[in-house]
Amino acid sequence: MSENILFSIFPFVTILFYIAPVVFIIWFLIKFLKIQQEKNNILKSISEKLDNLKN
Repeated sequence: MSENILFSIFPFVTILFYIAPVVFIIWFLIKFLKIQQEKNNILKSISEKLDNLKN
């Protein structure tokens, strides 16, 4: 009986192993892009402040 349950769960586990890396990569890319956008905003504000000092 327990062998049948194991064989019925096995396909779902293999699907999770295929989907998990894709989800992780998408999450990482979104996180990376948000961090880069925040860095760009900070650098833009620093640049604007330096431009104001020169004028």
